[in-house]
Amino acid sequence: MNLNKLQGITLTREITGAIYHANHNNDSFTGVVALTEMLDNINDLNIYFVRQQVVLEDCDILISVSSHNPPSKIEIPALVNKVLKHIDCKITVALTAN
Repeated sequence: MNLNKLQGITLTREITGAIYHANHNNDSFTGVVALTEMLDNINDLNIYFVRQQVVLEDCDILISVSSHNPPSKIEIPALVNKVLKHIDCKITVALTAN
């Protein structure tokens, strides 16, 4: 998600395991929140979105697959559907070969 610096700092304080880093092509920051199968932090993430007034167009759920033999079919975990019920973000799938 694209953030300003204050939002990035707040992200790391309000959501366990969240990180942020500067984007070198502009003055924004990218925040990263790892989601677990139990979705332990979904309520904190939802509250963060509301408090920080994050624009949903700036949100992205990244599903990254790293493999020697990239699969021809990728199954998106059911937890992504649960997240989309709370936060309506776009989904990006990245395939990388090891």
